[in-house]
Amino acid sequence: MTFVIVALSLALGFASAASAAPIVSLPAAPAGEPALVIRAQITPAAARVFAGGSPVFNSTVAGADDGTIAWSVIGAGTVGGDGVYHAPSTPGGRAIVVATARGASAAAAVTIVAPPPAARPVMLVACYGDGSIDVRDAANSESIGTTAIGGSADGIAADARAHLAVIGGGDRVGIFDPTSGSTTFSAPVSGARFSEVALLAGGYAAATDNLADAGRDGVRIFGPVAIGRAPALAGSVPAGDTPEGVAVAADGRTFYVTNVNSNSVMRFAFDARGDARLTGAARTGHRPFGVAIDDARKLLFVADNDTATLSGTASNPGLEVFSLPSLRRVARIGTGSPDALPLGIAIDPAANKLFVTNEGDGDVAAFSIDPLRRLATLPSGRAPWLPAVDRERGLVHVPNAEDGTISTFDVRTLRPLDRAAPTCGYPTSLATE
Repeated sequence: MTFVIVALSLALGFASAASAAPIVSLPAAPAGEPALVIRAQITPAAARVFAGGSPVFNSTVAGADDGTIAWSVIGAGTVGGDGVYHAPSTPGGRAIVVATARGASAAAAVTIVAPPPAARPVMLVACYGDGSIDVRDAANSESIGTTAIGGSADGIAADARAHLAVIGGGDRVGIFDPTSGSTTFSAPVSGARFSEVALLAGGYAAATDNLADAGRDGVRIFGPVAIGRAPALAGSVPAGDTPEGVAVAADGRTFYVTNVNSNSVMRFAFDARGDARLTGAARTGHRPFGVAIDDARKLLFVADNDTATLSGTASNPGLEVFSLPSLRRVARIGTGSPDALPLGIAIDPAANKLFVTNEGDGDVAAFSIDPLRRLATLPSGRAPWLPAVDRERGLVHVPNAEDGTISTFDVRTLRPLDRAAPTCGYPTSLATE
């Protein structure tokens, strides 16, 4: 008998840890053949789902040559043959979602919850793997509930005053309302794949299109944005090859974009009415990805996501520092091993701290800004992605994409807060209100 692993419904729907399922023995194998067992697993094992939501469960079965998985539910709601659970429209109910294959079963506990009130500060986690948003309490990082937005959820930026978040998702940009768990999307933009997003002056938002070639419309501007209204495409501006990272100055009228395959960073001026224009550019190291601004010190930071596999002997991964407004490079510093793959940057200027996620090393490099000096290496999960600093609470949050978890550290002491918290599938970005 051949050992086969069958995976169904590649999206995850909630914040939780994976659970081990019962192991069921098969009849004795013929002489000369190994005896196998069937092992079933369902993720997540426990879920808090917003009323009316339709998240997706994932099930894997090992040790069976028949990949058929039967789904069932006990209690509130329904589940389809594809693992999509449909929650009832009123909170308070409970359910158990069950996946069964060849006699082995695994179950997940579901609680139907109401979205948080507008006055409750939240952290929003965007998960690329399952197209969901995990809404968590900003004070203690506990999950409030999860909702599926459909498609993918890439970059996310929150506007605390308007109680909304802007999400990049495939060829659309969405406006997420945490108080209802609903998302209103723009019309699709042909050929685009929106990645990172940022809030601009006048209620507008910028989204980078990482499928854009050099000289094409690589940054799209939407707005003004509002809850319940489909984001309208207001303008666009050409960028370099594969625009990815985006960072905005405090006034919302100047923003910077990294171009991964053009090895450059560009500066744009925004008029707060939908139009932007190029005002400067600088060459960077190979594969610039993350970008962040320190307005007070007039510094721009860029993470070069480079390795010898990509650049050979010319590889020089690390953190670059540019002076503003000249865009003159004034410093470069390593963030980890030659295979660190530095990716995202988050800064807390008031605390004089800067954090760089090392996708390859699976850790976070912590620096002081002035002087630029390595302070510590903070262990995270696998493939840490785009970090975010919660300045009000003095925390830095790191989404660990491959682990499906969030690591949180105290900005002042650099100590971790408890264990990494499980979240939705392949988290890449987060924001706090």
